[in-house]
Amino acid sequence: MKRISKNKPLILLRLHFVVRSQYLSALLAASMLAATSALAADTNQSGHITRVTYFANTLMIMLDVGPPTNCAATPFGWMMVPASNTPMIAFVSGLWFRGDAAAKSLVVYTSGIDGSGYCQINQIDTESAG
Repeated sequence: MKRISKNKPLILLRLHFVVRSQYLSALLAASMLAATSALAADTNQSGHITRVTYFANTLMIMLDVGPPTNCAATPFGWMMVPASNTPMIAFVSGLWFRGDAAAKSLVVYTSGIDGSGYCQINQIDTESAG
């Protein structure tokens, strides 16, 4: 019969502790990343432009997935690009008029609803547009 060392169970116990602590560290890191991405989603939304309208000097758009959480109360889902942001207005207008807006995925970053009552867009990221 083979003789089993008395130290072997101690080594296995230590190894089990190391594996368990690495698992807990990975779980903690994953939960922190999930919380960060959930927070980020409150102010941004990824989707496709389904409607565009021009009002005075501003451009307003709708996404197929609706506005981000911080803009849930914006009327009918309209989000406004301020008149002062002419490059963004030109970009969205170009996509819309060439017929690509509904096919291109965008991320819209918002600052919430201002005094106008509409959600304010402060950045558009072109995931696949161009």
